[in-house]
Amino acid sequence: MNSKEPRWGDSVVRSTVRGHPCLVYDHRVHSLGAVLRESRRWRDRTFVVHGSRHLNFGTHEAAVRRAADLMASRGVGRRTRVALLSANCPEWSVAFFATLELNGIVVPLNTWWSKREVEHACQLVEPALVVADAHHGARLPSGLEVVSIDELRELVDRIPQDRHELAEAPDDAHEDDPAIILFTSGTTGFPKGATLSHRSLIANLQSLLVISHRLPHQLTDDHRPSVTLTNLPLFHIGAIQLLLLPFVVGAQLVFPEGKFDPGEVLRLIEAERVTTWSAVPTMVERVLAHPDLHTRDLSSLRTVVMGGASVPHGLLERVARAFPSASARVGQSYGLSEAGGVLSTGVGDDLYRRPGCVGRVVPVAEIRIDQPDETGIGEIWARSPAVMEGYWGSPDDPILDADGWLRTGDLGWIDDHGFLYVTGRAKDLIIRGGENIAPAHVEANLLEHPDVDEVAVVGLPHADLGEEVGAIVCLHPAAKATAEDLEAFLRPRLAHFELPTQWWIRFEELPKTPTGKVVKHQLRTEWIAHRTPEGATAL
Repeated sequence: MNSKEPRWGDSVVRSTVRGHPCLVYDHRVHSLGAVLRESRRWRDRTFVVHGSRHLNFGTHEAAVRRAADLMASRGVGRRTRVALLSANCPEWSVAFFATLELNGIVVPLNTWWSKREVEHACQLVEPALVVADAHHGARLPSGLEVVSIDELRELVDRIPQDRHELAEAPDDAHEDDPAIILFTSGTTGFPKGATLSHRSLIANLQSLLVISHRLPHQLTDDHRPSVTLTNLPLFHIGAIQLLLLPFVVGAQLVFPEGKFDPGEVLRLIEAERVTTWSAVPTMVERVLAHPDLHTRDLSSLRTVVMGGASVPHGLLERVARAFPSASARVGQSYGLSEAGGVLSTGVGDDLYRRPGCVGRVVPVAEIRIDQPDETGIGEIWARSPAVMEGYWGSPDDPILDADGWLRTGDLGWIDDHGFLYVTGRAKDLIIRGGENIAPAHVEANLLEHPDVDEVAVVGLPHADLGEEVGAIVCLHPAAKATAEDLEAFLRPRLAHFELPTQWWIRFEELPKTPTGKVVKHQLRTEWIAHRTPEGATAL
């Protein structure tokens, strides 16, 4: 490596971040532009595969330069927001880095949101520009400056594969500058935008490099690259982690085309000789149940990592049996958008021998258990350089305390060896197939229906998705609304994954505490007790 290149290392020191004591890597790069330029070491290697398209690192960086020029001509500059509303594709990455090259802030929008939720996010962040594909762009409010994915694709495809424009770009971003606003469902109202700095994303990336022993000085120029298939959408922190990793290690990223299809996952593992697959547990369950599992050549697979939702201990063992070549490296990660990504991760025996364990805490994260009970279980709090700056528009949200600790809302405990265990959730949140759903958001929309008097939304166990959304609705005495009517009312207001799939329509007042709060756990317990094996409710 050239001695002038930024240094990466695994030594950890205590420093001050945002006025708080914090563990940091002593040697690190300070901007995501520097991460992009790390890929020059691998310029002729394939970076991303998407259908029949193969884009190498050199062409990708040249496209970033051209896209930055285009976006600058449309008003993008320092701290201006650029929203991305598109399915996974190479142009998403081009727009992401072009925005950062201009010192702008990337705002990934959830492609599963309703038109109303897209409008709310745009009103909150006020993007100077939106990059969108034709399908999802139809949900954007009028009056926004838009660059289409097709326009960027034309730009990418005009760059010759044998000639790359790699002129040095100015890099005056500071590591504490905001880099991305990542929306995440809290426990109330519309999704909130977690503001993550360059420091945050780089700290998380560096932890993954340290844990996997793939720091730049640990790699030879001719090392065999890994090939990662991800079914995670790029508006998720887990997918952004996977997007950044190849620039440092020369790995290849494979994006499926279209919606999730378990048969397509198996075909791609065989055709692209995938070595690493990253998905949420629901996706993994569906792949394990697919008939092609036993007819495809899956011997290239070495690692399967799950995240985004609770991973049943038995699933780890079933994955190991289904993919014997990956049995030593079946694992899971635990983290959240507000934490900037991964707080703990583990594979193989570390997890098999420890039911409920979500891995060892990463080197620069500190974990404390707040108000533990007699068994040591309490709310998991985290502090690290990757933790968000705050929510965009609400920087003083109490989720962050005065000393920089993030309240995760999850319950758990940590052992003497640094292994973290997650046992449940302290906050009112439903996780359906890896997507966080705020019951209060669904409830607020249901209460706008004229026939609805009271409502409680709860998570119900689901064999495939982990949880599904159940709505307990108390109607006005003379009301005649049906579950079908209420679902039709919600459909234009909520993302498809937020829509209740189970309904309990009643006229009796919902049970409440002395202070007037609905007793959800009582309702949920009663509902589950009366469900039939087919999922229907006898109430």
